[in-house]
Amino acid sequence: MQNVLKATKKRLIRIYDGERDLTAVSLRKGSLGENMVDGMARRLFATSPMPLFSLCEPSLILVLSHGVSDKGNLISFSNGEVIVKFLDEDEVEVFKGGFLNLSAEYEEWFPISLGILTVSDRASRGELVDTSGPSLEELALSIGAVCKEYEIVPDSVDEIQNIIRKWSDEKSLDLVLVTGGTGISRRDVTPEAIMLLSDKIVYGIGECMRWSTAVKNPMSILSRGLAVTREKTLILALPGSERGARECFSAVSPALRHAVEVLTGRHVRH
Repeated sequence: MQNVLKATKKRLIRIYDGERDLTAVSLRKGSLGENMVDGMARRLFATSPMPLFSLCEPSLILVLSHGVSDKGNLISFSNGEVIVKFLDEDEVEVFKGGFLNLSAEYEEWFPISLGILTVSDRASRGELVDTSGPSLEELALSIGAVCKEYEIVPDSVDEIQNIIRKWSDEKSLDLVLVTGGTGISRRDVTPEAIMLLSDKIVYGIGECMRWSTAVKNPMSILSRGLAVTREKTLILALPGSERGARECFSAVSPALRHAVEVLTGRHVRH
């Protein structure tokens, strides 16, 4: 009978602070960009199984069962609960903070290049502070997305399309999140602008955003949020309110990394 070999899961097999082994740790970014380990600033390292080097200053070492194949990738623990990125050699920094447990599974994720476009007449004139864009940037960390571009434009088909063409055709961004202009008022033109540039419509994303939020807010069925592809760029149109943008992104985020992998032909999880 033919043996069936199952892929060995990659795990975090040791958390060492220079004095003792830990079973869990809290990692986050400090206000100055430093790594915070259980509330204290420390250097952070990630290594393959090997004799551990001496720690000459407050540090933490994460020992990975299979190491990593490419230090240009992010290390995602527990499917994005905690993410770290390499700085130099074995030193890493917190990319997305959270609570990390010993034996957590990990994967290598390529960084998703992200553009965030806020569509708002008032925000473009400086009459309104954009909170939706920055909020989406924070949420997108959970899928390993790095914001490379950020713009605010008025509700104008031409201006929306100019930015999307630039980010897709020239910058080759993997993912573009557009927030605002998805309602049914006369000035809401984001879906029209995006559809004219699309190669394919990803119907399920728009449908999921509506039905997942309609339980709490029946008015969400009036949103015309959608997702399309243009070349190798995935483009999402989300509501303009911070709450609506957050809820809709969170509803579909579990599928977004896989969508980008398929669209760009990059798979580095295994």
